[in-house]
Amino acid sequence: MKPPQLTNYRICFVLVLAAMLCSASCKRPEQQTAPPKSPEASTTPEASDPPRESIDQSPVEEPQPDRPLPSVGGPVDEQPAVKPADPEDEESPDMEEELHSTEVPPTELGPPLGEDVTKLVQLQPNPVLWIDQEGRRVILLGQVCQRNALLEMFACTRGTKEHESVVVIPTKAEFIHAALMAVGAEAGRPVQFHPEYVPASGTEIEILVRWKDEQGEIRTARAQEWIRDMHTKKAMETNWVFAGSSYWVNEQTGQRHYQADSGDLICVSNFPSAMLDLPIESSQREGELLFEAFTENIPPLGTPVTVILAPKLAKADTVREE
Repeated sequence: MKPPQLTNYRICFVLVLAAMLCSASCKRPEQQTAPPKSPEASTTPEASDPPRESIDQSPVEEPQPDRPLPSVGGPVDEQPAVKPADPEDEESPDMEEELHSTEVPPTELGPPLGEDVTKLVQLQPNPVLWIDQEGRRVILLGQVCQRNALLEMFACTRGTKEHESVVVIPTKAEFIHAALMAVGAEAGRPVQFHPEYVPASGTEIEILVRWKDEQGEIRTARAQEWIRDMHTKKAMETNWVFAGSSYWVNEQTGQRHYQADSGDLICVSNFPSAMLDLPIESSQREGELLFEAFTENIPPLGTPVTVILAPKLAKADTVREE
C-alpha cells in the first residue's frame, strides 16, 4: 500500500510546484517592464505607471502651449512651453512714448506778444496763426519744448519731432505755407541729394522769437540765438529759405498730403520735406548733426513764445516806405 501513498504525495507536490511556477510566471512580465537603471524603481508605483514610462523611454516632444512638459529628471528643451514676449518688443511702444515724452503739455498761449492784434488777421479759429498784411509777416504762437538736445529742427508741429526741436507750433505746416504765400513769399525747391547736392532755395525768411522773462518783461531774439553750432560753439548765423516742401498722393485714396505736416516745419538739418530749410549743407545723419540747443539762451520748458516769420521782400520795403 506504500506505493499508492507515495504516488498521491508526488502528485500533490507536483500540483503545488506547478501552481508556484504559474504564479511566478505571471509576475515576471511586471518586473521586466521596470526601468533597468534603478532596482528601487521597480518597487515604486510611479515606475509601473504606463504613461510615465512612455515619456521616459520616448524622445522628448517639443513643448506645447496647452499642456506643461513633464519633468523627466534633466534639461530636455531650452525653450519653455510658452515663449515669453521679447522684452525689447514689449518696451518698444514705451520707448517710443518716452522718446516723445519731452512734448510739453498744451497751455494757454494768449495773444501774440508785442503786437497790435487789431492790425493782424487770424487765419483759423485756433488763434496760433496770424498774418500782418501791412508788415508782410506771419506770426505764430507756440511753446519751448527743448532746451538741451541735438537739433534737426528749430520748430516742429505738435506731436511730431519735439524731441529734436526747440519750439513746437500747434498747427499744420500746410497752413503756415499758405500764410507765407499770402504775404508775398515764394516757395523755391527743397534740397536735392542726387545726383549731387543742391541746397534748398526760395524766399529768404528771417525769424524772431518773443517771450516773457521771469520779471514779465517781453524779450525778443533772433531764432539763431537759440541754436548753437557744435563746432564753433557760437550761435547759428544762416537765415532760412522758403523751400516749400512738397505733396505726395496716396494711390489708394487719391488724397494729397503735405509732407512737412510730418514735423519738418523749420529745419536746421536738410530734408526734402522741409517747409523752411537752411541753404547750406547740414546733415541729418546721427553723429553728423551740426547744431544743438543753445541752452543758456532759451527760456524754461513750456514757456509760451511768439514766432515771427519775416520774408525779405522788395515789395515789403516799398510798403514800409509808403
